[in-house]
Amino acid sequence: MFWFLYAGGMPKVTEEHKADMRLRIQQAAFACVARKGFSSVSMADIIAEAGLSAGAVYLYYKNKEALVVDVGRAVLDIKLAVIGSSSQQTPVPPPSEVIPALFRELLSSGYYPNMAVQVWGEAIHNETLKSLASSIFTELGDYLVNYYRRYLSSERGLDGDTAEARALSIVPATIGMIQGMPLSVALQGRESVDHYISSVQDVLKLMEAR
Repeated sequence: MFWFLYAGGMPKVTEEHKADMRLRIQQAAFACVARKGFSSVSMADIIAEAGLSAGAVYLYYKNKEALVVDVGRAVLDIKLAVIGSSSQQTPVPPPSEVIPALFRELLSSGYYPNMAVQVWGEAIHNETLKSLASSIFTELGDYLVNYYRRYLSSERGLDGDTAEARALSIVPATIGMIQGMPLSVALQGRESVDHYISSVQDVLKLMEAR
């Protein structure tokens, strides 16, 4: 694997190397948070865990909040990809298939539920994290409204205004289900995943039957 390219005699770090470095730092942060809790972890802890120089780590993240913002964006992108892809399918798959697929995609990506739950707690009094959470909920909500609107109109035969109103009504509860998954895993372990997904599917199927 080549980490450097040469242009005009000067080495340039490849995008692949940058991504590898970010992942290494993120994984170090996850390990530290698992041991000490988010609020107790310092950048010095993360630097030591990553086995990198301070300069190398600060080149990518000026503080742990910046790291969380980067991870949060990556997690959101996974959610949006699943929902956006589902919205474009014909026929549009039902929520009882889409939301569980989102859970499985998250868990297969190396997602760390424990860190997510701790960050939410910090967001109550940390403006940077609160802003991140707010932007994630807003963008996720917009994607879900678009998905539900299309599902309800194309698969359930609702007119545009009714589908829009129903989508806006359903989305807050759906976001609650999505956010509940990491809480369940953090408190009850990965063995709780199948039961949680099954429970969510049952609730969504009841909604679909209305």
